[in-house]
Amino acid sequence: MAYIEAKSCWKTYGTGEVTVVANRDLSFQIEEGELVVILGASGAGKSTLLNLLGGMDSPDQGELWVAGRDLATFSEQDRLQYRRTAVGFVFQFYNLVGNLTALENVELATELVADALDAQSTLVSVGLEGRQNHFPAQLSGGEQQRVAIARALAKKPKLLLCDEPTGALDYKTGKQILGLLRHLTQQEGRTVIIVTHNAALAQIADRVIRMQDAQIKAVELQEKPLPVEELEY
Repeated sequence: MAYIEAKSCWKTYGTGEVTVVANRDLSFQIEEGELVVILGASGAGKSTLLNLLGGMDSPDQGELWVAGRDLATFSEQDRLQYRRTAVGFVFQFYNLVGNLTALENVELATELVADALDAQSTLVSVGLEGRQNHFPAQLSGGEQQRVAIARALAKKPKLLLCDEPTGALDYKTGKQILGLLRHLTQQEGRTVIIVTHNAALAQIADRVIRMQDAQIKAVELQEKPLPVEELEY
């Protein structure tokens, strides 16, 4: 069985006559250790899918398997435990706590699991040696995003979900972040899923899932993804 597998997955919001289908009959597979790009315009349903994969919401119909467990059967408590221990989140605007240092922001995540990584070592691993005692306002956008990635990694999740992780960054810094995410798949075997509207990022992915109007329009496998250092966007 694939590491992630969706089977006829649906998500609808609203009640009665006022309903919106956010995900319509989604079926796909993702293998462990892949860098996956979910591509689509605003409103295509990709963020809803990310919420389902991250256990922030539950499918209305169908199955959504991650590491041998069907998230569609989870209780609220099950989803809470899954979010805490099994998945890491990286958002476009970092979501760091402003009055905590970089180190303290990462330490927040380490308190959620019993066998977390060392917070300071994790910051060093993402290139932030010497910046651990700086507050978010004292860091560049790229450095803040690295703190966010370190915070996600500190829980040792196998699955990393990234919502427009380079959207607020300049070109050079964005490529550095993409290089770090690629390293996590190739060198550490983590599964990284990037949600974006930027079609150029599809070139670096092992698998591209194209969404439109709440549906999956295509799933493409790339045997030879473009190296991040060669990417232009």
